[in-house]
Amino acid sequence: MRELDQRTEDKKAEIDSLAAEYIASVKSMLPEQRVEHIKKIQNAYSKCKEYSDDKVQLAMQTYEMVDKHIRRLDADLARFEADLKDKLEASDFESPGGRGLKKGRSQKDKRGSRGRGRRTSEEDTPKKKKLKGGSEFADTILSVHPSDVLDMPVDPNEPTYCLCHQVSYGEMIGCDNPDCPIEWFHFACVDLTTKPKGKWDTMAVSSLVQCHVGWCGLTLQRWQMNCQNRTLAAWTSATAQWTYKQNRHAEQLRMSKVRPSILWRAGPLGRRALHTSFASSQEVMLTSERYGVQRLPFSHVSDSDLAFFERIIPGGVITDPEELKPFNVDWLQSVRGSSKLLLRPQTTAEVSEILRYSNERNLAVNPQGGNTGLVGGSVPVFDEIILSTALMNQVISFDSVSGILVCQAGCILENLNRYLEELDFIMPLDLGAKGSCHIGGNVATNAGGLRLLRYGSLRGTVLGLEVVLANGSVLNCLASLRKDNTGYDLKQLFIGSEGTLGVITAVCILCPRKPMAVNLAFLGCQSFSQILETFTTCKRMLGEILSAYEFMDDRCMKLVVSHLKLSNPVTESPFFILIETSGSNSTHDQEKLNNFLECVMASGLVTDGTVATDDKKIKTLWALRERITEALTYDGYVFKYDISLPVEKLYDLVIDTRVRLGRSAKNVVGYGHLGDGNLHLNITAESYSHSLLDAIEPFVYEWTAKYSGSISAEHGLGFKKKHYIQYSKPWEAVLLMQQFKAMLDPKGILNPYKTLPSSS
Repeated sequence: MRELDQRTEDKKAEIDSLAAEYIASVKSMLPEQRVEHIKKIQNAYSKCKEYSDDKVQLAMQTYEMVDKHIRRLDADLARFEADLKDKLEASDFESPGGRGLKKGRSQKDKRGSRGRGRRTSEEDTPKKKKLKGGSEFADTILSVHPSDVLDMPVDPNEPTYCLCHQVSYGEMIGCDNPDCPIEWFHFACVDLTTKPKGKWDTMAVSSLVQCHVGWCGLTLQRWQMNCQNRTLAAWTSATAQWTYKQNRHAEQLRMSKVRPSILWRAGPLGRRALHTSFASSQEVMLTSERYGVQRLPFSHVSDSDLAFFERIIPGGVITDPEELKPFNVDWLQSVRGSSKLLLRPQTTAEVSEILRYSNERNLAVNPQGGNTGLVGGSVPVFDEIILSTALMNQVISFDSVSGILVCQAGCILENLNRYLEELDFIMPLDLGAKGSCHIGGNVATNAGGLRLLRYGSLRGTVLGLEVVLANGSVLNCLASLRKDNTGYDLKQLFIGSEGTLGVITAVCILCPRKPMAVNLAFLGCQSFSQILETFTTCKRMLGEILSAYEFMDDRCMKLVVSHLKLSNPVTESPFFILIETSGSNSTHDQEKLNNFLECVMASGLVTDGTVATDDKKIKTLWALRERITEALTYDGYVFKYDISLPVEKLYDLVIDTRVRLGRSAKNVVGYGHLGDGNLHLNITAESYSHSLLDAIEPFVYEWTAKYSGSISAEHGLGFKKKHYIQYSKPWEAVLLMQQFKAMLDPKGILNPYKTLPSSS
């Protein structure tokens, strides 16, 4: 453990040194030298993360192991306490209140014995040990009991555990705390024969920030998003209880044009953003070649066009092919464009000028936020200009009375949520991609997410929008009114339009109060019908405090455990459900949740489960659900389907798809927002296959239409699903949509090849 700590610190220092060197000399470097230097930083980061993986996973597995044997240990302690009482009365201790040192024996002699005897006295048990931390430390020890200690002669003078040091793999370890009276301890990690591998999502790079316009927004943009202004994580523990401590690094160097109003921070998806940034886009076939798409007669970008854009947004014009790669490829590594130009405006006026000019020149434009879309809607198909909102990240205003937030479209969802939490509010939506996705992109795709069951969709929470139309005119519907019944509700046209009708530049959204009490239950069920019955019971018994009801099958959990090395606290169940409650009174909410759990356990609807009330464990359990998408990408090429169905039919589609595909698919899994009737059907294969795609489509869409479902519940249509819209909408509706498109964007320059089939 100490060796891992030292290696990690050494690598962190190396990263800081490399970053500082880069910042000092970047202007004089050749492009090849920049890439080489960045690779060095990446390699150091990867090695540092590898060293740190073991520590976090060890903590989790050790916690579960000791918790499993808590009852047996309690019985042992009670028995030993009775035995020790007799021994103490007959012994020749100096005083009843001493440390248990025998007469004639010095502290030095005692420390030199290095005994391994098990704790047996009330004074020597962890709950009575008084070290730094006081009652908080005692509470920590009480919640986690050491277990499976080797059977050895009992001696109250030679306690087994050092209470101020980290748990290790079972070897003898010396304690370096000078205030600790115990020099050695031994913790027997039964069944832990190999070091676990896993993900460490708290890594940070202290100095590497946006420092050069030719680099900061491109090859490492998403990496920076995940690293800027984050704290280093130090895990310390008393036996198996780990405490997260934060160490702030030096003030980050910022580029003068980058003024984020909220600290950058990455959530569970931060890892996947990093994965994308450094993946080789050359491995992804061009979308136009894979799908046989013909380029529409748009103009090509000329030198005079570049000169104009440079005048409009100095320093915000990117043409380096290497830096453009991550913006041309979607996160799933399934589609790739060939754009030669990225524009990074900061204001609505700049976006207006860009679109006005592009419309006059007939240049196609691909609006892009965090590039976390799953249907190919966020990346170009050919050489469209990529218009990134990454620098439009300012909070414009927030009204703490009404809870109305006004912000630019490029604000990252998780950053907004952190900003609001400091004011006792939260965002009304929560996504697995929250660490990377932009609020403008969320609105443009009408993203659903994990809180829709409680707070509704964006069509209800978004109060106003500012949108730049294809001709450059600005439509300011940024009203902050809950009620406005004057004419047509124009903002609804742009919610879910996927950037095809206009570019959203600012959002006005209604934010709920931050719940004072949050509880999370992760439960196992033996059948999908039991999940449905549990949901019915859940709505009846939890009512107003129910905020999320998610389900996933066992194959999802196996992928998360095998690929991400996360630990599943509920095993041997074919289905799992995750229930979140949020309210204003913890006692009231816990009582309701306990009554519900007693009911479903007694009725046999739920066979196993665990409940979390503290923030750290809640995040750990949520990761099992939120990181399924990430785990799937490690399993091969992913065919993703986002379906809305009547809840009783939700899992039937997964079963029928498995039967249809047989061994041609590697895995067919189902999970999603059962409370909303939203299924995420995912099929993995070793690589992309036309024959497999033909077996899946249009079968999945026909099946969905048969039961009056929607082929896109929350992901949108993008590029991949636009030709299947007729399975969810009548042709009359599609025709009307095409007329709206022709009216607002007559030249079709905004996000072409997406959302709607060609009108011709």
